[in-house]
Amino acid sequence: MSSVPSEQFVETGSIIAVCIISMPAFYGIWKIYSTRGIAAIMALGVFALIIESIGIHTGFPYSPFEYTMPFGYQLLGTTPWTVFIAWSPLVFGAWLLAQTWFKHHWARFLAYLGILVGTDVILDPGAVARGLWKYTNGGLWFDVPLQNFIGWIISGTIAYFILKLVLKPAIVNGSVAISKYLWIGSLSLLLSIFLWTGVDAGYELWLPTIVGIILGNIIIQALFKIYTTTSQND
Repeated sequence: MSSVPSEQFVETGSIIAVCIISMPAFYGIWKIYSTRGIAAIMALGVFALIIESIGIHTGFPYSPFEYTMPFGYQLLGTTPWTVFIAWSPLVFGAWLLAQTWFKHHWARFLAYLGILVGTDVILDPGAVARGLWKYTNGGLWFDVPLQNFIGWIISGTIAYFILKLVLKPAIVNGSVAISKYLWIGSLSLLLSIFLWTGVDAGYELWLPTIVGIILGNIIIQALFKIYTTTSQND
């Protein structure tokens, strides 16, 4: 993504990429939660469109920004429809991991927020450098304002409680099957982390690159540990 010329980075290609990356999360959440998973996909998709539209038109909660590259038909003339499927897979990945790693509510919540905001620390600098969107006033973190990360905390918190309402709070039952679908459900998050880590490296944004390598490897090691444990118990 960092090396392909802008004129070749066509709208169709970007939509296909978003769809492919999103599919594992949707499949995993459906297999684990069944119809509740489908309801969660729809609820988070609608919420993503609403909060993104509010952000574009008002500057809250992410600070003023605009899309500078096409991502499909734009609702209200500003918000690409692909936001419906692009943001929620990151939320699902963070949710699944946090629910599996910790038993205490606050530990789960803080781990979830840490993963989600950490992902944006990697994603946003690469996207701005690639010219996918831009912040009106720039920002301290590679042209990304600190308010944006506060916005992710706000929207991520709302999304967390949406999932609490729609899904059961715990998913771990010690089976290899659940472990497999946890891997699949988290794959979209991992793909996004390593994709944008690569983009950051392509633009020589070394701090986000380092964060991406660390976060991605933490998640991979944790997933291997979960799978190993459930395999032994099974």
